[in-house]
Amino acid sequence: MKKHLVMIVFLLFILFLILSGCDRAGTELSVTLPSAVNGAGVTEDAADAPQPVESMDPSAAEQDNAEIRSLLEKGKSILNLSYTAVFSSEENQFVYEYYKRDNLTKMITTEGGSQSIAVCDGKTTVYYNLPEKTGFTMMEAGDDMGLVPSTEALLNEVVYTFKTMGEESLSGYLCQVVETEDEFGVLKLWISKTLGLPIKYIGSDDNGWYSLELTDIQLGEPSNSIFVIPSDIRLQ
Repeated sequence: MKKHLVMIVFLLFILFLILSGCDRAGTELSVTLPSAVNGAGVTEDAADAPQPVESMDPSAAEQDNAEIRSLLEKGKSILNLSYTAVFSSEENQFVYEYYKRDNLTKMITTEGGSQSIAVCDGKTTVYYNLPEKTGFTMMEAGDDMGLVPSTEALLNEVVYTFKTMGEESLSGYLCQVVETEDEFGVLKLWISKTLGLPIKYIGSDDNGWYSLELTDIQLGEPSNSIFVIPSDIRLQ
């Protein structure tokens, strides 16, 4: 009797499995097997999957650019100042002095035993050399001719967008360090938060890398006599 009862229960169980299979007819049964786990406790599938790329929030990037442009506008508004700058590159190094008074600018480049001087009144630029005392005049403006690229050029939204890299102190000024790109690659700038002027550049051009650093920055009107062309200069 017990054998018959066991047989009946077994047949009922088989019938239950058949009916369950009919209810899910057409559905493929799949079993997900666990992936192998590496020594770091990460499955191989997870380790091989592309990782998400970190990117700056567009709104944060826009805010960064707005703040840097506002800083540069402050520097652009400075009408009177002077400074000394050291330009270094793969090929050479030289020092120049820069003076700005309203629309007048003067740049004195010293290299070896000679000086190349450019004086601009906003419309024309006179170039001459010392000790040769020869020069020429060109119908061109020299606005921000002491900076490469100029502050005005950096404000071109089509060409330059900025990424902030933190703050550093340089030549006694707290600077906002930023990176941008030009046609040659990455350009790194240290912009004084007080002055709004880039006081250090590291970039590249056709000749390779270069750096430019400003020192002895003085605010105020340089003497008018600085911009006077000596009478013994022979202009062609």
